[in-house]
Amino acid sequence: MANLATYRSNLAATLAAAGRVVYSYPNENITPPCIVLVPGSPYITVSAIGGARCHVRFDITAIVNAADNQAALANIETLIFSVTDLLANNISFLTGWSQPTVQQIGNAEMLISQLSIEMVTTN
Repeated sequence: MANLATYRSNLAATLAAAGRVVYSYPNENITPPCIVLVPGSPYITVSAIGGARCHVRFDITAIVNAADNQAALANIETLIFSVTDLLANNISFLTGWSQPTVQQIGNAEMLISQLSIEMVTTN
């Protein structure tokens, strides 16, 4: 089976080219604006028993500070477009970006939006 840590790290490195902080796993402390890779659902789908290929899903979560509504929306839109432009050709978009919502992360309110992606892995 594929080494998923390598795939996750490579995806994080690709997204870091947007000039943002990228967390390759959900982190307790984040610094917005940032991108967080979260396992999707279903996380791993095996193509065939004993096969060398599987599909792995991640939710790419874009996060910005929500202190000012107008600025937060402009910031999340900028982050969304910069991330979308960087995604590799071997990634299939599963959904569009979710509607931005305000969520409490730690002790601060953040504006977030998510994109579910799928990667095909091999041994």
